[in-house]
Amino acid sequence: MPTDRGREQIAEMKEIFMSSSLVIAAEYRGIDVGQMTGLRRELRNNGARLKIVKNTFARIAADEAGKPELKEVMDGPIGFVVTEGDAASAARALVKYAADHNLPVKVIGGMLDSDVLSADRIEALAKLPPRDELIAKLLGSMNSPITGLVMVMSGPVRALATVLQRHVDNQQEGSAA
Repeated sequence: MPTDRGREQIAEMKEIFMSSSLVIAAEYRGIDVGQMTGLRRELRNNGARLKIVKNTFARIAADEAGKPELKEVMDGPIGFVVTEGDAASAARALVKYAADHNLPVKVIGGMLDSDVLSADRIEALAKLPPRDELIAKLLGSMNSPITGLVMVMSGPVRALATVLQRHVDNQQEGSAA
């Protein structure tokens, strides 16, 4: 039976699992304190955090949070990257920082809302463009047909204006001669 401190950790992890939109389980074996501090800072700057807790407590918390699928990735020394914000930003921060600093971080799996993610799917999530860029692309693609429609609809009016202007120019040339 867990101690009082253990029950507090279970309750904290249960709350984290319930409130987080993204949970990534990553093995952190071989990372020194300085590297871990840098990784935590990078995650915090991207709206995520790294939580390390005993696997036994994490398994209990996953069951209590209604996410028993998370127990499948709990093997060995793992930490949980969690975020309530932009999931792609958190995944990108973990993968990019680990690659840039040659950290031996191994992504094992995770959950996005209620979907179980493999390590490959988390890598794909990390490669998504930032949210602002995706919104800009969406708005651009939505704006493109409207712009085309406006150009097509204004074509006859523009042609009529050109014909009328040439008629006026011809009338002025005729009266001047």
